[in-house]
Amino acid sequence: MESVQVEREKESIRVNSSLQEWCEAVFERLARKHEVVNSALFIYVDEELKLAASRTQNVFHFYAGFKPVEEYSGYALDLPRLVEDHQHHFSFITNASFNAGWSEDNITWEHTIIPLYKKEDKLGYLLLEAERYVECPQFRPDQFNWLLKDADNYLRCKILSHRLSQQKASNRQSELDLALNNRTLASQLSYMKSLHEISLRFTKATSIHSLCRIAIELGREKLQIDRMGIFLCDMDTATMWGTWGTDPHGNVVDRSDFQQEMPNTLFMEEAFTKQNELIVKENVPLYFGKKQVGIGWNIMMAMWDGDECIGWIAADNLLYRTQLDQPKKEAIKLLAASVCQKIVKLRETEAALARSERLQARCGELEDKLNKLSRQSAITQRQERWMGTVDNKTGLPNTAYFTSCLDGFLNQAKKEKKKVAAFAVNIDSFRAYRKTYGEMATCTLVKKLARQFDDLLEKEPLSMLVYNQHGQYSLLVGHDDDIYIRELAEGMVQAVHKLNILHDTSKYYDRVTISIGVTLNTASLFTRKRNLMKKAEKLKTTAVELGQNRVCID
Repeated sequence: MESVQVEREKESIRVNSSLQEWCEAVFERLARKHEVVNSALFIYVDEELKLAASRTQNVFHFYAGFKPVEEYSGYALDLPRLVEDHQHHFSFITNASFNAGWSEDNITWEHTIIPLYKKEDKLGYLLLEAERYVECPQFRPDQFNWLLKDADNYLRCKILSHRLSQQKASNRQSELDLALNNRTLASQLSYMKSLHEISLRFTKATSIHSLCRIAIELGREKLQIDRMGIFLCDMDTATMWGTWGTDPHGNVVDRSDFQQEMPNTLFMEEAFTKQNELIVKENVPLYFGKKQVGIGWNIMMAMWDGDECIGWIAADNLLYRTQLDQPKKEAIKLLAASVCQKIVKLRETEAALARSERLQARCGELEDKLNKLSRQSAITQRQERWMGTVDNKTGLPNTAYFTSCLDGFLNQAKKEKKKVAAFAVNIDSFRAYRKTYGEMATCTLVKKLARQFDDLLEKEPLSMLVYNQHGQYSLLVGHDDDIYIRELAEGMVQAVHKLNILHDTSKYYDRVTISIGVTLNTASLFTRKRNLMKKAEKLKTTAVELGQNRVCID
């Protein structure tokens, strides 16, 4: 008796219910009895197929004004052709559902499209989808006889009743059209002002990363979009990666760590084949990365640089279930166009800067290489001229080289009427350094200081530097300015100090330092070559005794 009563109550509900209630009751029974996960009703309205209702993962949605067929999945579904293609099989298996963004590897989907009739007149189609863990169809036609009978008995009346009520509502609504239009215009004006503010803020973006963050933050604030995300892609490698977006709680987060191959779905294909069009999906799963976080509407707008797709903007209504009206659609389209234009400009700027930096770096490398070659050439020429005049360990000119070249140097100074400044240079605590750090480190130190001195003497055409072993150098410079010679000597001391080379056994400074003795002599016939460096050597000894890291000048 109870079962009979329940059936009578169901019959009463079907007879007296609205189209929305009928759809909800039918979808509920399909989910309960046949494990249907996704279901959608498409009906003919003035000979055009429209989306009337859908249920996605237990979330039911009724579209009172009916929606285009493509808003169920984000792309056009040719239901009559699908029915014809599978007329010999009641259902068919694919790897993903029609409205899903991601698919799991171990799950397939069984689909069936059931034509609904009132006698001979076709009313529409019912699309059913169920998860399957084996590639074996489980739907049978006899399981849905009750559905065909229900549709034949009630569906046409409920469609006509709904359309009549919509027409009455439309007639009543006509009195409010002016106010609605004014509201729409006000909304559009508000969006345009917000877009203008966003575009002005874009001028402050110096990189694509900062631009995407500004777009997400202001898109949510100014355009009242629940969640947004901007993705970039490379069509040649079929790779996509994130920039900035919003998490399931609405917080703006950096998503640049998200990178993977682009999903090969009909939704993506539709977005890439329709330039400058907003792709809309109603009542579909919403994701954060690959994790589903809710159900709602989802939109996508691809961004193009000529014929190259550079990425897309996505948005949904996960947080506040906001409605997607036409002004908001247009605002999102304009935002995507503005972001795309700025990304293209930033890419061009970044490419130009990168080329400039590469050229500058290359010029610097060539200049350094030329200077190095010039110095090496000069050293090589002197070495070839004076064989056996270099130190065996360091390769620097030695005292034999100094003795061989001294006459020529003095003659040149006489010819140019310049004085000769003699520098005796000592590496402070040299023996302690060699004992502590070894011969290899000591040799490296001697050559490094010689290069430092050569750099300081680069602009001096008349100069000669030699290494006398045991951490001592001799240097001759032809110059008339006593002040310059003092500054040169002090500059050498400071340059070595600033190198900050560790020397734990140094008596005073814990780093490598030098002491210098300098004399200024007149180059003439009476200049004694033997005595040229003697006084400089004494002054150097004085500098060491006074505390090192200093200059003593006669």
